Amino acid sequence: MKKKVIIIICIVVVVIIAAALIVPRILGGAHVGIDNNPEAEVKGESNILVVYFSWSGNLQQMARWTAEETGGDLFRIVPAESYGEDYGACADRAKNELDNGIRPELSSHIDAETMEKYDTVYLGFPVWWYDLPMPVWSFLEEYDLSGKTIIPFFSHNGSEDGANSLNRVKELAPDSTVRTEDAISIRDASVESSEKEVKEWAAGFLKEN
Repeated sequence: MKKKVIIIICIVVVVIIAAALIVPRILGGAHVGIDNNPEAEVKGESNILVVYFSWSGNLQQMARWTAEETGGDLFRIVPAESYGEDYGACADRAKNELDNGIRPELSSHIDAETMEKYDTVYLGFPVWWYDLPMPVWSFLEEYDLSGKTIIPFFSHNGSEDGANSLNRVKELAPDSTVRTEDAISIRDASVESSEKEVKEWAAGFLKEN
């Protein structure tokens, strides 16, 4: 009897450890959410827009470096209902939204006239459950991005190639030029030390013009 109990306990421990290792790889990012505040209102003062969605803060940092280097206007995709600070609750909600096609309502927006002024859109996001986070779906479906160039950048915790996220951007922005082959991919644990890499990547597109 004791042997059976020990075996059961060992199995439970293995399952818990496996879950602890797998879920971070699926959702990615740090384990505590940052605030849910928008950036300052964009006014179309540049022809470059840097859009990002960030829960852990990694994409916020990458986006701000990108905006600094390109002079682009900075816009944060903000869900009306915050994902909160708890990692597990955030992961569960993200999975439910993806599985059920739930597009979260957003609390910050860009008016159509201002959006028309942008030619290039740098789009930043973490890879969640091997796909694009649903708030980014909401953003891409809200605006007419026809004729614009979209340059993705993302963080990951194992999905270095972006899993299905890059294909999803192309699917949701069919009339845009989505430069998936030029996307930059940074592992979550390396974001803090990637300023030089991100800025050099972002500046590289300016040299094309």
